[in-house]
Amino acid sequence: MRNAIITFLVLLYFKNALIAQSDSIKTNSVILNEIPIIFNRAGSDDPITFSSIKKSEIDLVNFGQDIPILLDKTIGVNSTSDAGNGIGYTYLRLRGSDQTRINVTLNGIPYNDPESHQVFWVNLPDFISNASEVQIQRGLGTSNNGAGAFGGTVNIATNSLNQKPYFETSTSYGSFNSFKNNVAAGTGLLKKHFIIDARYAQIFSDGYIDRAASKLHSFFMAFTFVNAKSNIRFIHFTGKEKTYQAWYGIPEDSLLTNRKFNSAGTDYGQLQPAYKNETDNYKQSHYQCLFEHKISKRMQMSGNAFYVRGAGYYEQYKVNQSFARYGFENVYTTSDTIISADMIRRRSLQNHFFGANLAFNFKTDKLNWKMAAGANKYLGDHYGTVIWSPFSASIPRDNKYYFGTGNKTDINVYSSINLKMSQALKFFVDLQFRYLNYAIEGQDGSGLSVSESNQYAFFNPKIGLQAVLGTNHKMNVYAGMGHHEPLRDDFVNKRNGKNPLPEIMLDIELNYTYSNKKIIAGINFYSMLYKNQLVSTGAINDVGALIRTNVDKSYRMGTELELSWKIQKHLSFNANATFSINKIISVNDVVNTYDENYVSIDSLQIIRPLSNTTISFSPSILCYAELQYKPFKDFVISLTNKYTSRQFLDNTQQIKRSLKAYNINNLILSYTLHTKWIDDVAFSLQLNNITNRKFISNGYTYSERYAGNAYLTDVNTYNYYYPQAGFNLMVGLTIRIK
Repeated sequence: MRNAIITFLVLLYFKNALIAQSDSIKTNSVILNEIPIIFNRAGSDDPITFSSIKKSEIDLVNFGQDIPILLDKTIGVNSTSDAGNGIGYTYLRLRGSDQTRINVTLNGIPYNDPESHQVFWVNLPDFISNASEVQIQRGLGTSNNGAGAFGGTVNIATNSLNQKPYFETSTSYGSFNSFKNNVAAGTGLLKKHFIIDARYAQIFSDGYIDRAASKLHSFFMAFTFVNAKSNIRFIHFTGKEKTYQAWYGIPEDSLLTNRKFNSAGTDYGQLQPAYKNETDNYKQSHYQCLFEHKISKRMQMSGNAFYVRGAGYYEQYKVNQSFARYGFENVYTTSDTIISADMIRRRSLQNHFFGANLAFNFKTDKLNWKMAAGANKYLGDHYGTVIWSPFSASIPRDNKYYFGTGNKTDINVYSSINLKMSQALKFFVDLQFRYLNYAIEGQDGSGLSVSESNQYAFFNPKIGLQAVLGTNHKMNVYAGMGHHEPLRDDFVNKRNGKNPLPEIMLDIELNYTYSNKKIIAGINFYSMLYKNQLVSTGAINDVGALIRTNVDKSYRMGTELELSWKIQKHLSFNANATFSINKIISVNDVVNTYDENYVSIDSLQIIRPLSNTTISFSPSILCYAELQYKPFKDFVISLTNKYTSRQFLDNTQQIKRSLKAYNINNLILSYTLHTKWIDDVAFSLQLNNITNRKFISNGYTYSERYAGNAYLTDVNTYNYYYPQAGFNLMVGLTIRIK
């Protein structure tokens, strides 16, 4: 009761303070616009296939689950979660392409890890609450900063400018002891020129999978200066995560006996009970400076500079480890020589990522010309240390049993022109040149030496036409070529000493849209033709990352349908569907043979040529439907359905190595109350998987055989899965003063 009274008094204070500040703004107002992020963003005049999600749509579904889960409604997207409930490590795929091919930017600044190209959403918990809009481009899209987009681009913008002061707090709680709380406040416009915004968030969850707990914290702060011609914004945000490892999945035989099984912390069953601190720990801090200046009526300049600092480790308990493996001396006693022992080790990563981008935009009634250039640098250290053993005296202080570095430089220049050739026809061309220098030195986690130095020069042209036929019809034609460099893991996991090749893709899109006051309907045909595509083999490495191999020729072709229909004043219907064919022309299914020390015997590899097989993790059908009913003002009932067809775990197209199709229904109820003292009090309820379906959204597979002690075993295939939660719920309360 005491805390409730204190909270009410604080809110009352903020309410009075904000009213006073709002009255002041009425007499000292200036015209404010959002800071334009012209990097990477497509406009309505560009013949690009994209979807935009507004803040109001985000707020309706934001109960603490991570960004991939919230974007699952978007056309062509399917998502998954290691912990099974969307909190912790989460992933998305777009048109069957995993996150390493999806270019993610935050305010136009690249977010993909430069070495793995992976997107670690867990490092920025509740970042979506800062977003004013999310734009998702499918295919190559526009030229972009950071890793090239092969599946698509996700642009997250936090650049809305709040002219009025505000205070907001949001709390959610639900299944698996999941809890989210954030507090945000902004000053509004101060002295005609200054705005300060801040947000703090924390998310905790036990996870659906055993011990898949997450403890996540984040902080966001922005300082903005505005005048009649310029905006400049300094942004700092930090995320800190501690997540119990759940990236190994569960073996196939556990699906019937214990769907929540987690082998992490047991060293594959050798240790019982599980080690309590088998966790991933990481902190990532971002510093951004965004600016925009109106040079003249037709010319605008914008740019950014950024620095990202990341540091962390994951901790493991390992049973009966050889001292020689870690470079330690044996332990001698009066009666024995000890050559191995249990150990607790940490595998660490420290990195720096920094760069700058500059763009000019010249716009007339008929011409929109953009020119941009950017450069960034990545420096990363990978190393492992042993922090405990029963014979701790034998462990050297500050030991590093492996150490490796990554050094990457990325420079890109691009220009685009959108020309209005007539009232009905617009021409688009986008040309990008990208230069990369990437070097790896040292050892990997297994202690093997890795030394690579590679330079790449890519030219990525794109061209398109847009025809506007009357007020209701629009047609786009688009073609582009893109290149994508291999990842660090592709070099580490290379086969037969052959370096991985960069990928090349030709993307062709044909889109038609019809719109009137009640209906927006669209159809898009796409064809993505690859040379040397790096596809998943089905297996993963020791931290859950996919192992990939080049295939000579492959393709993704499909049809995307989209509908938004306002049936009547209180009822609306939204739906999308993707029907696709995703094929590899020819690929080798390789089964490794190992000796008694688990060293691969290349001469005993089994190589089985396959042709015209389906690309792994590429569902042929994705369908989403949402029925939204507003019986009266400020009350929303949203019923959704998402269908995902069968996915194969590898490229052999075998049913026994696949994920079954699944169909999931969710229900959201939200009611906002307006009071004299508090502007908005929003109550919400989210019911997930209301039919309690047992489904699996991710997995991996591998096959192997053994040669040793004068015998050769048969081939054994092992399937592992990531089960998702059955019926679960979250309740939420949001309070806003504005």
